[in-house]
Amino acid sequence: MKSKKTYFTTGEFAKIFDVKKQTLFHYDSCGIFKPDIIDENGYRYYSFTQLETFAIIRTLRDLGVHINEIKEHMDNRSPEALIELLESKKKEIDQKIESLKWSRIYINKKIEETRSGILAPVDEIIFENAEDQFYVITDYEGIDDEKNIMEAVGEHFAFCQRMNLYSAYPIGALIPRDSVSEDAYKYSQFYSVIEPSEISKHQSEELTLVKGGRLLAIYDNHGYANVLENCKKLIDYAAKNNLTLGDKFYEDVILDDLSTEGYYNYLVKLSIHVDG
Repeated sequence: MKSKKTYFTTGEFAKIFDVKKQTLFHYDSCGIFKPDIIDENGYRYYSFTQLETFAIIRTLRDLGVHINEIKEHMDNRSPEALIELLESKKKEIDQKIESLKWSRIYINKKIEETRSGILAPVDEIIFENAEDQFYVITDYEGIDDEKNIMEAVGEHFAFCQRMNLYSAYPIGALIPRDSVSEDAYKYSQFYSVIEPSEISKHQSEELTLVKGGRLLAIYDNHGYANVLENCKKLIDYAAKNNLTLGDKFYEDVILDDLSTEGYYNYLVKLSIHVDG
């Protein structure tokens, strides 16, 4: 037998990978990674050639591969089997990377929207400039009560998921300007804003390009309670100032349950394209 000086003790080997010695004992008992030598006194020793093997096992475990799956591979190992295993895990890594990229986009947009919500001038009519944006739009023809609206929003969300289209923004609603009366208004469509970087060629058919431009807008921090009143405020303001309005209002939630308690405290923005 080679000198024990050329081997790592259990403690030394565990320290290299920042794991507990019990992890090595457990892997041995499971049959997936055994010490190169166990001497007559029961002391375990690992060779330098086992470093890469253990590194791969740790990587697989970090990816969530069950010990039984690793053992099955080790019991039937071959170059071909290793390639098949690693190729399948490579696909999983790629999927996780894409998921993390999306999470980063979502977090950045949420930070941006929340900061803009904190600075929003509440209950003031203002002008804003909007960029071109891609929307997923679904029609709504139901009765404007909470139950029907809730179901329609759920169907819109499910449609986006089926199309693998994910938005970093809360679902918005379109209100036709001509539906606004003295005591009522009506939703006609629901929409999600999609980042251009998230759009593939086959998905573009499901999207509508909404042109940017000048908007007349108002923010309200009482949820949906004042939507009708604020629609009328924008219409009245435009009439008094000889402005030509677009044909629909955009209703967007800027601060939602993640930053306010209860939908009645949401910060809701109403906006409409304007000329003049």
